[in-house]
Amino acid sequence: MKKQNFLSLTTISWVIMVVCLMFLFLQRRSLQGTIFEITTMCNHEKQHLEAKNVVLQSNLILAKRSTGKVINGEILLTNVRNEKHTTNKIFARETPFLVFRYSETGGCSPCVNATFEHLRRLRNSVCSNKLQIIVIPHNMTLRQMMVESSLSVNSQFAFYLADEIGLGLPVDNEFVSYLTIVDRHKTSNVFVVDRMFMPLLEGYINILIENYN
Repeated sequence: MKKQNFLSLTTISWVIMVVCLMFLFLQRRSLQGTIFEITTMCNHEKQHLEAKNVVLQSNLILAKRSTGKVINGEILLTNVRNEKHTTNKIFARETPFLVFRYSETGGCSPCVNATFEHLRRLRNSVCSNKLQIIVIPHNMTLRQMMVESSLSVNSQFAFYLADEIGLGLPVDNEFVSYLTIVDRHKTSNVFVVDRMFMPLLEGYINILIENYN
């Protein structure tokens, strides 16, 4: 009887030990899977941040390289009446200009819409004799520009079409939208319009309102 009890206890002990080992094995596999998932997520997040940093640095370099440039006075711009004028003639006034060159190709339509909203706020705060606003759409036909400029919300801006080189700035070589002050043919305060920079756009416009009020 005692021998049978001993065997039964031994069997139960082995069963418990096997169950414990299986439990530990399953827990280990589950833990390894969780660690793998966390590692994968971290790697993806790291790659995403690295990609954002590359875009951020690229845009900052573009803005810096495009600041302080003298615009070629022979570049032709076409207005909504299909009249061509050189930049020498357009920027001949002593009044500074804020140029908004925008592109839908860059894939940030909300950025363009938000920029127009801020430009309307700027125009309502600053007189045109202190700061002119020029809009130069990229990759748009004359008819499309005429429709765009005829919208009541945009009628207060002067629209022009430029050829593929835009204003001849380094930033014109990329499919990005940007703002720049042009004063006596020289650029300053170049701001690349990008979704990562949008929180800074309101401050950019606020500074212009303060400076040209």
